[in-house]
Amino acid sequence: MLANNPFINITSSGNEKVINRVKERVELQVSLNDALYHGKLIILKGQQGVGKSTLIHAIIKDLSRSSNIDVVKEEFTPSIYNKLRTLTFNPTKKALIVLDDFNNIELLDKNSQLKVLNLMDELAQKMAIILIESRDEGVEKEFKKLGKNFEKHELRGLSESDLKQIIIDRLNMVRPIARNSLEPFTEEEYGKIFKRSGGNPRIALLICSALYDQKQLKLV
Repeated sequence: MLANNPFINITSSGNEKVINRVKERVELQVSLNDALYHGKLIILKGQQGVGKSTLIHAIIKDLSRSSNIDVVKEEFTPSIYNKLRTLTFNPTKKALIVLDDFNNIELLDKNSQLKVLNLMDELAQKMAIILIESRDEGVEKEFKKLGKNFEKHELRGLSESDLKQIIIDRLNMVRPIARNSLEPFTEEEYGKIFKRSGGNPRIALLICSALYDQKQLKLV
């Protein structure tokens, strides 16, 4: 694998742009603003790699400019219950808890899962809770069984133009001068990348990584 391959890292960095997603970001931000004032449980769903964590990172970055909001962001692990149960917050501030990879709740037994779900509901009465997960039949099904209130947002694949911009941005990372070009990829190749990935950035970057190496090796 060549060292200058800009697609090696298939996960987004903290500095990577949130491409478009204007509608989804506004909708989630409106819901979150209400949750911060009144308490609410929000579920953010989507395929792995579709951009859920990138979107949340951008929103948290905006929130960090405010001095009256405490934000706790954690990856869900089997030990998270005890940590959240004993968390203390400044009563003069609004609070947001974000749990990424909430699908990992499946690692727990049924009784432990129930305890976590009840805790999420309890915390959501007084603060904003965002659960990020990638299951088709996910946590909302369990909350419905328990009669709990929540709001669901779902991210789907990017548009053809937005995915193209992500690829161009990555290519510009290794170019002497940035330009709006897919080179060394052709438009035909990009069409196949988009079709195979379904607009999922992570899948597209994996495909691009292999294809980029193939093209560079031909130049050696």
